[in-house]
Amino acid sequence: MRRLYGFLACLTATLGAFLVNTPAASATGVVSNGIPWTDDLNPVPHPPGVIEFCTMGVVGSDSLGNKIGISAAHCVDDAPDGAPVYRYSPTGPREHIGNIVYRSPGGGTGVDWVVLRLNADAVLTSNGPSARVDGIGASDPVGPHCKDGAGTGIHCGSITSQNTTRFYSNAQSGGGDSGGPVLQNNSEIVGLVRGFDPALFAFEYIKFAAVLDGINAQPNPVGKGFVVTNN
Repeated sequence: MRRLYGFLACLTATLGAFLVNTPAASATGVVSNGIPWTDDLNPVPHPPGVIEFCTMGVVGSDSLGNKIGISAAHCVDDAPDGAPVYRYSPTGPREHIGNIVYRSPGGGTGVDWVVLRLNADAVLTSNGPSARVDGIGASDPVGPHCKDGAGTGIHCGSITSQNTTRFYSNAQSGGGDSGGPVLQNNSEIVGLVRGFDPALFAFEYIKFAAVLDGINAQPNPVGKGFVVTNN
């Protein structure tokens, strides 16, 4: 009996020490446009030239009060809806910031947008690392604009052509910029970074109006009525 009590006392002390020394789960912290994010919890090998992260295009809230992030669908071509996404860092494990809700039909080969439901404790801000996004601009943008990406930063240019879901520009983008915001009037989002179109020899951007049209056409209510954070 003494041995049993001794064992229980030791177990109680051990569990007590474990409970006291286990840190509480950390808050999600600040999430904004322009931050690098990924669907990989830990670093994974990639072919040369393939960047492991994408860029958050914009953050805000939907009509249900969910905190929402929007970026490019081709960033999560290998991850299913519901999968977690993380704040990018060169080492892991990375900080969980939300989950994939759904993406444009066809994923990265479609209009190419993804809706992320951010953690409820995320602190949303209009001020990204390099740019501010606090509103929505023209549905069919014309004239000068600037894009921001976590890979190559801010580059500005002019629109060379467009269609119903895309516009093309000489504003440069590169690896890691995918999903990042394209801005006019300093802080109004008009598009998301997609890539480069060799046939047109121009950089390709997704019209943000086409993104919102696609979200509002979904049966899932999450993301509908999206309003950009303005603080």
